[in-house]
Amino acid sequence: MDLYKETPQQKEIADYNVYLQLKQLKYTNIDIANHLSYTKEELGCLVSQYTFKNNLEYKLQESEGDYHFNGTFYVTQNVNTCLTLDEILEIYTFTQDMVKQHKGIDYIQSFYSIEQDCELLFVDNLSMQMIKSDYFSKLDNYCMLMLASDY
Repeated sequence: MDLYKETPQQKEIADYNVYLQLKQLKYTNIDIANHLSYTKEELGCLVSQYTFKNNLEYKLQESEGDYHFNGTFYVTQNVNTCLTLDEILEIYTFTQDMVKQHKGIDYIQSFYSIEQDCELLFVDNLSMQMIKSDYFSKLDNYCMLMLASDY
């Protein structure tokens, strides 16, 4: 009897499908990484490989948070120069999906553009707790995509 040996690409696809299933069950990325025996960096690369159409990588967030990236969306001039509109929209949409999955995420999300060889930071200014406090104005509620070198 011949045994079928799974190729590395087939294993990645299977692992990504497990990621999607656990994501639907509301598992956190850290829990998913542990379940798949991946490091945070390895899971970030796996997710990036099968999520983004463009040459972008997602770096898993360092900690949990209560940020929703639902304020006014700004992009720095340097990001407009480096990335296409499609790449910018992919980052924004991906971040919104993460917010929905986790019901809030860390205030800073990190991405890497392979093609442009630059790190990007997507930063939210106010947490939900801060927004609900009525201490801040609507103008204070914004999120900004910038190059790490702009931070």
